[in-house]
Amino acid sequence: MFADAVAQSIVDDVVTRLGVSVNIMDEHGVIVASSDRSRLGTVHEGALRVLRTGTPLALSQDAARTLGGTRAGVNLPLWVDGRVVGVVGVRGEPGEVGEIARAVARLAELMVMRETFAGETGWRHQVRRQVVRDLLAGRLTEEGWRQGQQLGGCRVDPPYTLFAVRGGTPAPMGEPRELYRLLEADERSALIAPDSTGIVWTVTGGSDSVALRHRLARLCETDPGAGVLDAGPADDFPALLERAGQARLAVRRRLAGQVRLADLELPVLLARLDRETRVTAAERVLGPLSAELRRTLGVYFAHNCGAAESADLLRIHRNTLAYRLGRVTELTGKDPRVFQDAVALQVALHLCDIDDPADSPA
Repeated sequence: MFADAVAQSIVDDVVTRLGVSVNIMDEHGVIVASSDRSRLGTVHEGALRVLRTGTPLALSQDAARTLGGTRAGVNLPLWVDGRVVGVVGVRGEPGEVGEIARAVARLAELMVMRETFAGETGWRHQVRRQVVRDLLAGRLTEEGWRQGQQLGGCRVDPPYTLFAVRGGTPAPMGEPRELYRLLEADERSALIAPDSTGIVWTVTGGSDSVALRHRLARLCETDPGAGVLDAGPADDFPALLERAGQARLAVRRRLAGQVRLADLELPVLLARLDRETRVTAAERVLGPLSAELRRTLGVYFAHNCGAAESADLLRIHRNTLAYRLGRVTELTGKDPRVFQDAVALQVALHLCDIDDPADSPA
């Protein structure tokens, strides 16, 4: 965490400007900066709860009485590089101080990064990475989006387009600016950063999006291992935030080649299910099928149940394809050549193709 003096300077500035009571707690729940200096060094029970769960805690006056060292207000986690490094608390009724708490937390996160990452280049790219993390997690506000661009040294103008790149050439290795070079993007007008799983996320605006889409298409043509998700245009920040939430679910399935978010409504919907529900449902339908039969079904459905094209891609005779589809029917009781049965089988395949939530970006 950053130095106590830096934390106290943030608190003093907020108190002077807004006249509210603020506490900043470290990763152990200890108050390291406060508008009430008598509380310094004491443990904040509400902060401990936030540190355990990683989620905000809003307490009314009555609820606050049940926790030691805690008063009515809003307590928010400080996220830096994908982990909670502290807590910001603003005293008052949650409905009145919630926005103030979010603004203070965002400022504190940026100050933590500035203290942690030396050098202007490292600082700017770390800010961009944090903005991407917050965008995908749905905890980025419009003010945070504006501020993050400013501090990250870029300006992305709407309409926005969000892309996710998995595998292929632009692996998130070495110097962050290498990603910009590989994707031929301008650091001043594009936001590019990898998440914790290695997926590279990019946000561009206007005509830059068209040019980047062509470059990513070329990447998929030249590198069979690359997969690109195109989330499509977003006219404003709320639309971008919604696209990002859907895209985060979409990349939990394997990306291969160019994929449009608009074509993944069903996988995105299924990705919202918990793992136990997904595994149970998929096993119930596909349990008896071998890996070869599952792959055959995947190719068959991916090509609109076209027998000739599917057989060619699988490098088998059409009679062999017909035999395999017949085996699917014998083993599951569902005929992939019948619409309703095909729907059930394809949904089950989608369920199998979703990564565990622990592997999704954060």
